[in-house]
Amino acid sequence: MSSVNAFFSADYQEARHKFREAVLRAGATPLRYPHSGRGPRGESLTTDAAIVGDIALPNLVVVTTGLHGVEGFCGSGCLVGLLEQRLLAERNVDTAVLLVHALSPYGFANLRRVDECNVDLNRNFIDHHRPLPRNDEYRNLHDLVIPESWDGPLRQAAEIGIRSYVEENGQRAFISALTKGQYEFPDGMFFGGFSPAFSNVLWRQLLNEFGSQRRRVCVMDVHSGLGPRGYGEIQFEDSSSDREFERAQLWYNGQATAPDKGSSSASLTGFSATAVAETLPDAERTCVTLEFGTLELDQVLLALRGDHWLHAKNSDDERLRAEIKQRMRDAYYCEDPVWKRDVVTRASEVFKQSLKGIG
Repeated sequence: MSSVNAFFSADYQEARHKFREAVLRAGATPLRYPHSGRGPRGESLTTDAAIVGDIALPNLVVVTTGLHGVEGFCGSGCLVGLLEQRLLAERNVDTAVLLVHALSPYGFANLRRVDECNVDLNRNFIDHHRPLPRNDEYRNLHDLVIPESWDGPLRQAAEIGIRSYVEENGQRAFISALTKGQYEFPDGMFFGGFSPAFSNVLWRQLLNEFGSQRRRVCVMDVHSGLGPRGYGEIQFEDSSSDREFERAQLWYNGQATAPDKGSSSASLTGFSATAVAETLPDAERTCVTLEFGTLELDQVLLALRGDHWLHAKNSDDERLRAEIKQRMRDAYYCEDPVWKRDVVTRASEVFKQSLKGIG
């Protein structure tokens, strides 16, 4: 492939093909994990992966993509870029690399951010044997963010209700109530699920299979939809350990942000890095999310609301359905050569910093 633009794909099937072809050209070992969901035409779906390096090596760098389905457009381009630019060859002799393509292929193929059960996978990594977390504020917003109708008086009334909530509580409280995760409304936004999702179990399987013997593990989870356009924010999701956060700051030149330190654009419950700590408790772990901005946050949230409304109300209006699906695609992936160039450049930079840090 001669240009950065060629690293990206128009849909899940093309992305999967490009990834697997790039894996073979790079001399890596391709892996395939059938998924429980189906594509928009009923086709079977898979999470694909590639491993370079022996299982006995002490260090492992993992790059995961597509945990939030439709964000796989961005993540897939990053993975193909790493492979086509031969960046895996820059690893030290004691470091293996695992690339994971489309942890949620259902969401990728169907232009949704959630899995086939409407579960937001990055809110699903909680202890499901304990009482589910409460989000009372979301309960007050559910019927407003997903109104009975997507147009007309009911939609207008919902928008007035949202504006009133923001005026009374502030925009930050509104965003937090929506995005931190809720476990009460299965058709709602940011639903964390009532039990471990298929991709939750698969992620833990991959960690066990390829990480259980390692002394040091780094996970770089690629997302899109938040922050400045084209910029990859390095989010350290859990800085409760000062030592781990300081290590991330050292590796990434002081650019790591953290929600509980007030420096990150996101704060949530049940994120996937939890599985790394639970599955690999004896390893030295450095887990970051690389979040690429696309549109303004209000546009992204509107696209998400439309998608959840379409899922909850099952509209048969084909024009409206197509419009909502296109908005979802645009909210998480930019058909812009400059954006694509910036994404691949940043992903390559952070990946090389990860290789250097762990080595």
